[in-house]
Amino acid sequence: MPISIIRPRHLLGLVFISLGLAGCDFYATAPSCLDYFEPGDRSGFITDDNGLAKQTATDTLWYRCAAGQRFSGARCQGDPTKLDWDGAMAYAQEFAEKSGKAWRIANNEEMQSIQQSACQSPSVNPNVFKGIEVNNYWTSSETWSHDSLRCSTYLFQGTMYCRQARNTELPFLLVLDRDG
Repeated sequence: MPISIIRPRHLLGLVFISLGLAGCDFYATAPSCLDYFEPGDRSGFITDDNGLAKQTATDTLWYRCAAGQRFSGARCQGDPTKLDWDGAMAYAQEFAEKSGKAWRIANNEEMQSIQQSACQSPSVNPNVFKGIEVNNYWTSSETWSHDSLRCSTYLFQGTMYCRQARNTELPFLLVLDRDG
């Protein structure tokens, strides 16, 4: 019985077919969080009628709308305020002074804690953060690389980016200090 020899070009073809079939899921996209969460599913948050959401795992109190918006009628109304990093920090400080509560911009860890890896666009629970715009959002965390750069989180997939030019105008989310 003759032994069959696999020719190199046949072997190469088999390798490419195998890689093509194995990589089919490589480009699969996560579902939109708008479709992923059932209506009313707040998964890990307790919300109130004033636009506040307490994250039960961390006890962090979030404002459910981007800064500049107001929570009314169970949704965020108005346009998010977009400021450069220094302006956003000043806004949060002034907001805290006027409200008498220790509101501030969320830091990297807090922004990462609300990201949903199972879905995207937005990468946060839309039942908690009503109508949130998919955009880069400032964090209060500074970057180690250069003073002209700061950190932001992109709410399409929740990617952290610490090379954002600090003079870029972006929206931001506010949290209440645990002591505040």
